[in-house]
Amino acid sequence: MIQRRIVRRYAAALLNAARKAGAIDRVESDLGLVSYALDSVPSLRRIIRSPIVSRERKKLILEEILADRLHTLTLSFLRLLVDKRREEILSVIEPEYVQLADEVRGIVKAHVSTVVELTDKQKSRLADMLSRLTGKNVLISAKVDRSIIGGVVVKIGDRVIDGSIRGQLFTIRKLLIEKR
Repeated sequence: MIQRRIVRRYAAALLNAARKAGAIDRVESDLGLVSYALDSVPSLRRIIRSPIVSRERKKLILEEILADRLHTLTLSFLRLLVDKRREEILSVIEPEYVQLADEVRGIVKAHVSTVVELTDKQKSRLADMLSRLTGKNVLISAKVDRSIIGGVVVKIGDRVIDGSIRGQLFTIRKLLIEKR
């Protein structure tokens, strides 16, 4: 299994090169296409991951299938991964690259849990409030979680803002236990 720090290092290097080439969005799209191709064509995935297939053969196969659809930077990156025997990164690099690209764009994703589904207007107001709090554009991913009883729980990266009734009850319980 590939370590996340290695994937992040390759994604950061690719993002840096894409930034210099003015192709951040294009490379992101290309990585989505590569992920889709590997997911939808199991024989391609097996060939690319196979230690028996030569590096040159793998690069030739990737070029035949994807060369006319990918930015030259993305194609060079694929060749590099094959040369370094890091083909397994191909299946996991896209989300890491997207996260880094979003950081460059000043975008953060907020995962929001509420008891009832939020309206578009509520999502917009919450996104505005969170944007002011973080200083970045916030994209909201909302889900319904009845266990929070009421209120809202927001997770942005490693930060959690718990404005739920369940969270408040937990805090009250903890305080009462400590006072004994």
